[in-house]
Amino acid sequence: MKKIIIFLLLALLSFASDTINLQLKWKNSFQFAGFYMAKEKNYYKKENLDVNFFEFRNKLDVVDEVLKKKNYYSILDSSLFYWALKDKKIELLMPIFDHSPLCLVSTDMSVKTLKDIEKKNITIDGYSLTSLPIVAMLKSQYVNLNKLKTNVTMYSIKNLLTKKGVYGIYETDERYYLDKEKINYKIFKPREYGFDFYGDILFTSQNEFKNYPQKVKRFMDASKKGWNYAFNHIDETIKVILKKYNTQGFTYAKLKYEANKMKKFMSQKFEFNNDKINNIKNIYVLLGMANAKVDIHSFIYSPCELTCAEKKFIKSHILKCILTTSWASFNTLRDGKLTGITVDYWNIIKKRLNLRSQCKTIDSWSDLLQKIKNKKADITLATTNTPDREKYAVFSKPYAAYPIVIATKNNIGFISNIKYLKGRKIAVGKNYTVEELLKKNYPSIQIVEAKNINEALNMVSDGKVFAALDILPVIAYHINKNNFTNLKIAGKTPWNFNVKFMIRKDYKILLPAINNAIDSINEDEKMAINNKWISVLYQSGHSTKEIVNIILIALVILLIILGWVINLKKEIRKRKKLELELERLATVDILTSINNRYKMDLTLYEQIEISKRYKRPISLIYFDIDFFKLVNDTYGHKIGDLALIELSNLVLDSLRKSDVFGRWGGEEFLIILPETMLSEAVTLAQKLKTTIENHNFDTIKKLTCSFGVISYEGNDSVETLMNRVDKKLYKAKQNGRNRVEF
Repeated sequence: MKKIIIFLLLALLSFASDTINLQLKWKNSFQFAGFYMAKEKNYYKKENLDVNFFEFRNKLDVVDEVLKKKNYYSILDSSLFYWALKDKKIELLMPIFDHSPLCLVSTDMSVKTLKDIEKKNITIDGYSLTSLPIVAMLKSQYVNLNKLKTNVTMYSIKNLLTKKGVYGIYETDERYYLDKEKINYKIFKPREYGFDFYGDILFTSQNEFKNYPQKVKRFMDASKKGWNYAFNHIDETIKVILKKYNTQGFTYAKLKYEANKMKKFMSQKFEFNNDKINNIKNIYVLLGMANAKVDIHSFIYSPCELTCAEKKFIKSHILKCILTTSWASFNTLRDGKLTGITVDYWNIIKKRLNLRSQCKTIDSWSDLLQKIKNKKADITLATTNTPDREKYAVFSKPYAAYPIVIATKNNIGFISNIKYLKGRKIAVGKNYTVEELLKKNYPSIQIVEAKNINEALNMVSDGKVFAALDILPVIAYHINKNNFTNLKIAGKTPWNFNVKFMIRKDYKILLPAINNAIDSINEDEKMAINNKWISVLYQSGHSTKEIVNIILIALVILLIILGWVINLKKEIRKRKKLELELERLATVDILTSINNRYKMDLTLYEQIEISKRYKRPISLIYFDIDFFKLVNDTYGHKIGDLALIELSNLVLDSLRKSDVFGRWGGEEFLIILPETMLSEAVTLAQKLKTTIENHNFDTIKKLTCSFGVISYEGNDSVETLMNRVDKKLYKAKQNGRNRVEF
């Protein structure tokens, strides 16, 4: 009987609902409509959740309330980043609003600019000055906050409508009353000054997240459904709010206004954007409110799910990670710190899975493999599987893929087929994947083992071997980094290198979790890593001498047999076409057909040398498109690409033949102006700014750009020039965008 009772009690407990207490603000009823509708439409119930709503009035107490109480969740704005950076143990789960509707509004029409608030002694409500977007916007316009005349009490709607002053409002809320009463006002939006913060964010304590990850996920999934339903059924949602949740006595018209305004602020995917959260952190750091060393991603929700066995393994193991430091740009030491493509990917994986690891470096790749084989190391971060390695290790799915290319001296023509290397000496890293591929598929190629790729390239440079083989980003990095001016990438092999994590075989329990984490890496994150580390596609491979020789031979053979000549001419055309394509990839941006970053780097280096020798002026214009991410988010990347193409053509039409124009990366562009003084460059930048802002683009109507302009100084290098012009561009964005700083 006792066993039966225990069984029944356990059964009842298994069917009991998980409790969630959600704290919500005391106003803006439609602001939480998604949560209301998730409960009304039984989305929470289907996830076995019992969700209770509580109101709070003081946002300064919200974080502590969530940390102190079990099962507590709440909503707050981007000030959550501040508390997290101050080591409050909170977990940011998902953004409700991708953009904050918070802004300043002045009902005193003598205020034309933000600086006027200080100059004219206009009263501003003190509560606004507790908000970082407002503070950042004011400081960007050089407003002295200490000189502001403030009203420390929280204002009422009556104050807003009857007393002239400056107030912090939500565009989605209080603006309704100003419009309704036809009161004149001037609005200042932080987003238009370059400060794009999240609005409401759902969060809980890290303890809650770690102890009940499945409950957290179920709550988030049901809430997302509630939000989608609310905006697809606005009238129904308003009726529910008026009947059950309208504690402030709002009218139907007010809630309808709010719902329609909220659409443009609402999150589309309920996911955080890495670039955006890094920008928010940087603003806190610049204002002296946060430590730059704090990992902002450590308190952002990760979508990866783990089994009990995986959690137990991860909790009980500190992974011994091993890698070489001579395989840049995948992994290398920079200022004593391990960095590179694969390190950036690994940091994302670790964050998603809460992995702990200790990374050590080793000089020899062969010794590295031996340590994995002997279980003295657990994982290495950038390799691929081969039959030999599969005997003692398991491999993740690829997280990146790059072609294996051929590096030769500049006087070697384009290599269209790896068979051209037959009988020649080729340098490769000892025990590298490419060595195994060559041995298996092309045994006639003479392999010369090198300690690393840098040693292999030195062999090519010194004429000891004909070519070196490795992965595109690695060879491109070392040719540029070590100034191998006599080397180039002359062709591709038939192989792509699929970059994978290699894990000792008895740790294969980690493999599904790591694969899931790889799947969770989005395209924005991948693009950010590639843009950071890969600025070169191919070096151009001219084969003029080879082509001329072939033509001469063809002319001689023409006297012997016409048919052979025809075949040779076909081969020449094919080879020339491939060579031109390689050269195009080397120097031209694929999307816009203007110069790519590699070509701009080369040109800038050449122009500096000319300026040094002949004392001739050079100027640079560096610009980017204002709020271009918003264009991609609103219209999609295809429309964004069309805008980049149209902008490139528009700028080209305004330049001289001697000016060099290229895409530096993403929405950033660089113009190199030989024989041009600073004043002339500034005039051109101003002209470009006006041309762009007045141009009606085919797809998105209007764009603006921010410009930085500098001129060459006698001791400048490529790095110092780009650093100086980047600071000017940053200043232009700080000062309101759509402007020129020089």
